[in-house]
Amino acid sequence: MNDLEHYATVFDGIKPWAGYVPKRFIVDFLGQLVDIDFHPMLFTDPNFDGDTVGGGWQETVLPELAKNATVANAEGWFEAVDWVIAAREARERYTMITLGAHYGAQAVGAYRALQAVNPLPCKLVAVEPVPGNYEWIQRHLRNNGIDPARQWLVPLAISDSTAPLFFPVGGPGIGSNNCYSTNELAARRDYAEGFIGAGRAEEALRNLLLHNTTGLTKDLAPGHDFKAEIKLVSAITLAELLGPFELVDYLEADIQQSEILVFPPFIEALRRKVRRIHIGTHGGDVHAALVRLFAEDGWEIVFDYAPNSRHDSALGAFETNDGVLTVRNPGL
Repeated sequence: MNDLEHYATVFDGIKPWAGYVPKRFIVDFLGQLVDIDFHPMLFTDPNFDGDTVGGGWQETVLPELAKNATVANAEGWFEAVDWVIAAREARERYTMITLGAHYGAQAVGAYRALQAVNPLPCKLVAVEPVPGNYEWIQRHLRNNGIDPARQWLVPLAISDSTAPLFFPVGGPGIGSNNCYSTNELAARRDYAEGFIGAGRAEEALRNLLLHNTTGLTKDLAPGHDFKAEIKLVSAITLAELLGPFELVDYLEADIQQSEILVFPPFIEALRRKVRRIHIGTHGGDVHAALVRLFAEDGWEIVFDYAPNSRHDSALGAFETNDGVLTVRNPGL
């Protein structure tokens, strides 16, 4: 576990991408092109000028953990390591699932890594309930030469059951939507008591029956105007996602604390079908619980770095916002 020296040469043999970057795009070392529209927080800086981004030749470099100046880049190093290793370990064909797919960065990164080190037929599965993000996934795939119609894009929330749930719908690109806090029993009780106490029960009933919404909103990024409406949405579980596949090479999740709901009930199915899992964890208690879950089930703990922490390593010091948890199935 956390033997980072072992991964010092993980990117050897990969030639960093170089080429023309379209205007208003950024690019990573594998050549994944990202439209800056997918990062709306950039535009909250009054000094940011999107028209100065891209529009010229760029030579990229291989990721180095010690040279990552930001939390996001440090966490991205671990994601890139998992893209590459999962691709190298694949045989005959490759299947990747991303939960909380956002605009599809993890799916495209995994695909680009596969093309770089082990080109195989592949299927990408992206689960994303926010309509704006879902549309962006299709756009992002096309921007990177991938036909969305040949992948499996799932416009549903991921949870521990298929029962409809309350989910904050809106704010594409913000990435903090989750059903963990908006769908728990305490939240549902608050909705009911709030509507009844304010004399709005009739209005709430009409909204729910006619429009599948509470009519309530949630601020996804305090201090900025990114609102989401708490609506009833359909849900899917890991059982349904894994069902069509004999083997999943790589499963990635960034679902804003909902990971503690999504993974534990289906640990047996994961052990039967999934080779490698990367989870961005949220909260120290959630991170620790998931580490125990996989360790007790016999998985190899590859990376285990708690969220909101500073870590020293053989490859340099780094900080985390989300936790980093990578596990490998020794039986596959």
